[in-house]
Amino acid sequence: MYRRKRLAVGTCASFLVVAIVGLVVLSSGTAYATAMATAEGGGFTVTADEIRSDEFLLYPSVGENTEGTTPVAVVEQRGVEIDGMVLSGEKSIPMIDGSMEISFAADETVKADEQYIKLTDLQAEEATFNGQVVNAQASDNPEKQFQQTAGENADPEDGYLTDISGGSPGMVQKDVEMDAVYLASNEITLPGLNVDVEFHPDG
Repeated sequence: MYRRKRLAVGTCASFLVVAIVGLVVLSSGTAYATAMATAEGGGFTVTADEIRSDEFLLYPSVGENTEGTTPVAVVEQRGVEIDGMVLSGEKSIPMIDGSMEISFAADETVKADEQYIKLTDLQAEEATFNGQVVNAQASDNPEKQFQQTAGENADPEDGYLTDISGGSPGMVQKDVEMDAVYLASNEITLPGLNVDVEFHPDG
């Protein structure tokens, strides 16, 4: 009985450490979502009223979740602005019938210099791309066999009728919900940050 209590206390302490590490990583602005990468359901969720980026690149790759290796779409973007951002993830708690949900929300516009995201699902009510190029090409590198770009980094082949040119913002998405397993930011500002931890008993 004593050992069980000790283990339960240690388990709760470990989750507290995870939450603290998440806060520290979040405040540093580098890889701020990786603490959620093993959340229940294989990753974490990001919702936003609007996401804007000056430059946008998407290509297929692989990532890791609780089940192991999984196919993902990688998004690299620069000059990022996010309105109404909420990042959340849920983790089961060993020896306790329930789970813990951690959410990070910002009540003002989030700004990031550069971001690298591994997505398993992305939905948006509306998406606009400026200078969009979708390119399927032969390459020994699978990540270069299919690429979508938008913005100032767009480099299309010469066209005859269509003037395709990049600009800012390269991508705008509204009412966004994405499931991801990894997100890293070079530098990020999170004004009005609110961190919430909730316990959800089973049943």
